[in-house]
Amino acid sequence: MKRAGIVIAVLSAGFLFGCGQPQYTNIDMPPKRVKVIKDFGEDASKMLLKELKKELKTALKTKGPVGAVEVCSKKALEITEEVAEEIGDIKIKRTSFKYRNPKNKPDKYEAEALRFFEKTLKETGKLPPYYIQKVDGEYRYYKPLKVQNVCLTCHGDPNHMDEKLLKKLKELYPQDRATGYKLGDFRGVIRVSIPEDVIKKSCL
Repeated sequence: MKRAGIVIAVLSAGFLFGCGQPQYTNIDMPPKRVKVIKDFGEDASKMLLKELKKELKTALKTKGPVGAVEVCSKKALEITEEVAEEIGDIKIKRTSFKYRNPKNKPDKYEAEALRFFEKTLKETGKLPPYYIQKVDGEYRYYKPLKVQNVCLTCHGDPNHMDEKLLKKLKELYPQDRATGYKLGDFRGVIRVSIPEDVIKKSCL
């Protein structure tokens, strides 16, 4: 697939259209297929966010910010894998250019999606609700994430963070890139990978 040409065309046009609705994708697809991919991606993303938020709130309440960071360092990837297994036939990952855990570093396709969101946000002032790629026999659905109040505790301005929290972050993540955010900033994405044959069966 000539990915470079496709990406340039999509970013230049902003998005493709089907039945009057925007399709934020790197290839043209029938509206029904886009909807199926969106449904898979949104369900998985919402389930993951629900479980992560529940774990974070519990940790903050019982252990405080320092303890919560330690819990997240051990549980976040585990919860992500559990959600993927529960749904079945998919893979899930959280990623960002400003990642905290090196395991969440974006690959080249994820970097393409992140740049799409950043470029569109800069040009229009709004984040697209999703982005879909077709990559090596699978569809990748990306859900953008914004910084919320609870995120600022560990991802905000380091100058306003507790010294014990900063020490713990440095201990757990020596190459941490995930601070300096403000409320409402684009944080990154949840990527849901769905095998192409699963989508084809659902579109029959």
